Order: sequence, then C-alpha cells, then structure tokens
Amino acid sequence: MGNATITPSIPIILASASKIRSKILQKTGMEFSVIISDIDEDKLKENMIKKSIPEMVIILASEKALNVSKTNPNSYVIGADQICNLNNNIFSKPDTMDKAIEQLKKLSGKTHKQTSGISLYFNSKLIWSGYEEAELTMYELNEKEIIKYLKIDKPFNSCGSYKYESLGINLFSKVTGNNETIQGLPIIELLKQLRKNKVYSINNIKV
Repeated sequence: MGNATITPSIPIILASASKIRSKILQKTGMEFSVIISDIDEDKLKENMIKKSIPEMVIILASEKALNVSKTNPNSYVIGADQICNLNNNIFSKPDTMDKAIEQLKKLSGKTHKQTSGISLYFNSKLIWSGYEEAELTMYELNEKEIIKYLKIDKPFNSCGSYKYESLGINLFSKVTGNNETIQGLPIIELLKQLRKNKVYSINNIKV
C-alpha cells in the first residue's frame, strides 16, 4: 500500500472508536475522518431482546451512523457493530481478567460466531446496511494457556476475550469467514457500496 491514498468524491466519516476498524479502512488507502457516536448502546440493547443477532448488529450500526450523520451533512457516515455469540448466547467485552477467563473457558473446544453489522448513511438517510458472519472453532484450552494468553494480549475490550488481529489467531483450529468480518468491519461489501454510489474510484489513487 505504501503512501498511496484515495480521495473520495464526498467526505467519509467512520462513526466508531474502534482502532482496528480504523486500521482496516486505512489499509484501503481511503481518506476518512473519525467521529465517535454518542448513542446509548446499553439502552438500545435492552429494547432488542426479541431481535435476532443479525437484526441487532444492523440496528446498532445504523443508529451509530445516523447519530453522526445528523450533525455532519454532506458526508457518507459508516456505522459498525459486532456481536460474538455461542449458540445465540452473547459474549460482551469482558473488561476484567476474571470475566475473560470465564469467557474463554466457555468458548474452548467449541465453534462460535462473530456477527458484524455495517451501515452507510448520507444526510441522515440510510444508503445501505447489511451484516456478515464468521465461524471460529477454538482449540481445547487449559486454564494455564488461557491465563498466559490473556496476560500477553490483554483483550479485555474485545468481544469474546481475544484479539484475532494479534496473538488471538493462535487460539483457533478452524475459521470460516473474512478476517475483516471477525475484526468488526466487513470491508469488501463496504467498498462495493461506496463504489456503487460513486464515492470513490481506483482512478483517484494518488501515490
């Protein structure tokens, strides 16, 4: 990639505090800014108890994008959200070592899903939204392995208690799905939609 950049025809905003989502978008060369939404995710989740996980991630992603779009006209705003689940049991960010140990013990030896929702808004109007899923099968891990991993990678702000983009990739025996989906930003479909709406073009690459 080097120093090549792509200047979009219309400004792009990523409505996310996630560093890994920013890195994924940066790798495309796309120029963009970051504005973090201030929606109350916990309150939204309380009202979505009867929703499916794909529905939940799409709603959360859309609310983030809409929130930022309302105060940033004439920009394309990207919202994203992710849910880690085992048999529809949701694994939130652990925050603590004890909670992370508990989560990895539950995921050990089993196949779980990472479901990533994404949404694109322009002038407070929905342009597109969707979701992608990935399945990950974790090795049987003993407590010593779990604690060793957690002390090194410190994934306490990651759904499922692992950083797939870091040492967490070593925890899995089988993975089905895109890396970017696992990390929370389904980039191929996003770029497809930006291209479809003529927001960017390969012709705009600058070196």
